[in-house]
Amino acid sequence: MRSRFKSIQWKIILIYTLLILVAMEIIWVYLYKSLENYHMNNFDNYLEAQARGISFTLKDNMDAKSLKNVINMYMGPNSNVKYVYILDNKGNILASSTGDRGKMMTPAIVKALSGEIGSEVTDDYNSTGKIKSFAMPVYNSDGKINGVVYISGSLNGIYETLWDVNLILSSATLFAVGITMVLGYILSKTITDPIKEVTKYAQKMAEGNFDVTIKIKSNDEIGKLGEMFNFLSLRLKQTLNDIQGEKNKIEAIIQFMTDGVVATDAKGNIIHYNEAAEKMLNVKLELGMPIEGILNLEKEDAVATMNCGNKVLTVNIAPLKSNQQIEGYVYVLHDITEQHKLDAMRKEFVANVSHELRTPLATIKSYVETLLYSDVDAEYLKRFLKIIDSETDRMTRLVKDLLLLSKMDSEEKNLKFEHKNLNEVIIDVINRLSIEAHKKNQKLIVDLQEVPRHVYIDKDKMEQVIVNLVTNAIKYTPENGMIKVMTEYDENFATFIVEDNGIGIPKEDLPRIFERFYRVDKARSRELGGTGLGLSIVKQIVELHKGEVNIESEVGKGTIVRVKLPYQ
Repeated sequence: MRSRFKSIQWKIILIYTLLILVAMEIIWVYLYKSLENYHMNNFDNYLEAQARGISFTLKDNMDAKSLKNVINMYMGPNSNVKYVYILDNKGNILASSTGDRGKMMTPAIVKALSGEIGSEVTDDYNSTGKIKSFAMPVYNSDGKINGVVYISGSLNGIYETLWDVNLILSSATLFAVGITMVLGYILSKTITDPIKEVTKYAQKMAEGNFDVTIKIKSNDEIGKLGEMFNFLSLRLKQTLNDIQGEKNKIEAIIQFMTDGVVATDAKGNIIHYNEAAEKMLNVKLELGMPIEGILNLEKEDAVATMNCGNKVLTVNIAPLKSNQQIEGYVYVLHDITEQHKLDAMRKEFVANVSHELRTPLATIKSYVETLLYSDVDAEYLKRFLKIIDSETDRMTRLVKDLLLLSKMDSEEKNLKFEHKNLNEVIIDVINRLSIEAHKKNQKLIVDLQEVPRHVYIDKDKMEQVIVNLVTNAIKYTPENGMIKVMTEYDENFATFIVEDNGIGIPKEDLPRIFERFYRVDKARSRELGGTGLGLSIVKQIVELHKGEVNIESEVGKGTIVRVKLPYQ
């Protein structure tokens, strides 16, 4: 109820009512005073005229009989005179309408005895109410004051008239206030109803409903307010749709970014993230989750690197600012694991190449210095020169293998593919390498499937693969060992297999056996003239043929290498 009286509608009614009430009060007071002065002046003039008439009648005629007749003449039924006293020049009552006798002295009488007209308002002691009295001196022919006429009239009639006026004005005021309240209510309703409607629709807009439209019922200020509200609603809806569209685009971009994105508020609680961030951090993220404990980074670092499990991440940190106040942070995560591995492999490759070249060069230099500055007999001279020749051959093979790898890396699309019988290619290679196997008295078995199919290969590169695999088998298989080369063909692949019963490869070394310069036994490998690049070249060539190579091995039992090649 109290809130209702605080509404604009009630305020308008109250203000209108107060305005009318104040106006009526002003009119009331002004009219009352005017009427009072009018009636009082008329009454004063009447009493003064009556007193003046009696005074003129009594000039030189103050005998008792005539006094009584004069009083009776002025006290007629239609006369407004209530009391008449005729006094001598001492204040003694000579005659009166009430029959009073004795001495009478009032301020008006004293003033009249001094030659002036006196008047006064006093209580009527014979009844309730007020009376107005005039005292008029009576002069004789000599111009001397012979007595005083004191005449009184009741004011009740005047005040009764004014009371009636008050009743009329009170009724008029109440009627005007009532009419004003009704008109004020109607007027305020015409103003507040559209405002209430605008408020209702504004509340719907605040709740997200921008399809509301106000019906325009007039062309005045209220109607223009409604038009502006409809325009505002339409523009706001368009703007929010544009913002929502941009937001959806940004969310879609962020969601499908390969980089991880995490946004937090100023307190470090997550307010947005994408799936890539969850995968990189390997953590189930939730909105409101504190970022502390997941990304323990200093916010002042614009770029930071961190390890997360087996991944290496770079994190770019940017503050979100509004009015120069930081309202949050954005973390952009980039997975550089592969780049990190490539960098490590590059560094290791450079170190391996340097080491592989430095070792034979150091050997050659030491033997050459010995030959130059020492007296060496013919037997040692020949032995040293053989060592120098062997180390030179090893460096040549190393450089040749490096050049081959580099060429395949840079010219992988320049392979000369052609359809070839794989069995014939294998037989050609075996024929060339059989001498090496024979030197170690190894049993080289060739078991090729009799129904071969042509494969689409670069013949020279595939020969390099077969040479490397069979050569490795010969190197790491002891004398009198067995090496078996086989082919298998199915609907999708042609497979050739190199199997030996050599020294085998430890299980922990198998995952890295195809890495460049990786050796299981470095000293033994160098002793056998290996460069550490043979299997890397094999894998590189097989992958360029869209095939795959697998290796199985057990220490002391031997190794099986399978190369699967597609027909096309």
